[in-house]
Amino acid sequence: MKNFPVKLSKYLIKEFLNSILIVFITFLAISIFTNFISEMVFFKEKKTEEFIYLVIKLTAFKTSATIIQFSVYIFLFAGILFFVKLIKNNENNVIKISGLSDLFIILIPCFISFLVGILIILILSPISSYSLKNYENIKRSYSSNSNLITINNNGFWFLENNNNGQNIIRADKIIDNNFSKLNNISIYILDKNFHFIKRIDAEKVSINYKIWSLQNVTITNSKSEINKNNNAQINFKEFQYNSSINIADLKNYFSNAETVSFWEIAKTIKELNLRGYSADELKVKFHKYISLPIYLVLMIILSTIFTLRSKKNYTNSIYIFLAIILGILIYFLNDISIAVGLTDKLPIYLAVWTPIIIISFFCLINLIKINET
Repeated sequence: MKNFPVKLSKYLIKEFLNSILIVFITFLAISIFTNFISEMVFFKEKKTEEFIYLVIKLTAFKTSATIIQFSVYIFLFAGILFFVKLIKNNENNVIKISGLSDLFIILIPCFISFLVGILIILILSPISSYSLKNYENIKRSYSSNSNLITINNNGFWFLENNNNGQNIIRADKIIDNNFSKLNNISIYILDKNFHFIKRIDAEKVSINYKIWSLQNVTITNSKSEINKNNNAQINFKEFQYNSSINIADLKNYFSNAETVSFWEIAKTIKELNLRGYSADELKVKFHKYISLPIYLVLMIILSTIFTLRSKKNYTNSIYIFLAIILGILIYFLNDISIAVGLTDKLPIYLAVWTPIIIISFFCLINLIKINET
């Protein structure tokens, strides 16, 4: 294409990338500072010689995930900064005089935003998920709750630590997407040296806080236990097991979708569904991933509302204030929509895409008006 403005395109690309870099560094500094303070508060009462090293390490792990969560707002602020610089330097009018419309100016950052969104999904999300997994593993080892929870093809597995030793708990599946009800559970009770003491098998379990009510129970004793009570197996219709695992911990563990990357999310959802868990949080995350490139493009178009579209030339402080207000509105729109989706009042996919549809509507109107000017 002979008349395509190559030099102008390169200039706009460079300016937009500079805007992204400035905003990214700002958000990065805020994330590092807040995460560093948070880890300092957590470790200040922990007696460890690696205090500073752990604080820095955990801050680095958590910041990578935080930045991806901020990506929508980074591009919103970067778009505003980019267009404000063009307006302040009167460059948008010069471009118009050369025969190009404001739509051409918008097209360049939109294209870059879409590509960056794809890169975040395919490349940065696995790095962020890996960092957050390491973060949680390290944090868990220093927290008061040292219990471990995992899932594989054989079901849910819990490692429960207590004063007398360790208990390994395996459950086949949950019932009705409710972690307070488990099916086909086995509890292996071990001493502090991991020597087998007894095994408790139950068909169903109802959990209320830390009290587990077992039904149709069979207790198999070790040789040492047989010598004490002369019974290898004992059967109960009902049996109460007092656990150190809070049911809320199970829900929180499996609801942390940030530890699952784009490449693993479909497989993880399938595994959880097989175990009786709907994995709504992961479904929300999946739709957030696939909608991210579109969302970043919409942030660029949205940033033109009080920049290119506005007939007033505001001060920088006003632009910052308007950007913050717009960011808050977008945050609450997303939060409310997803909250409604998680309460089953709205399909999960629709809960994620509804804010995008609403913002797209405003962006379309905005583009039409820009084209008319």
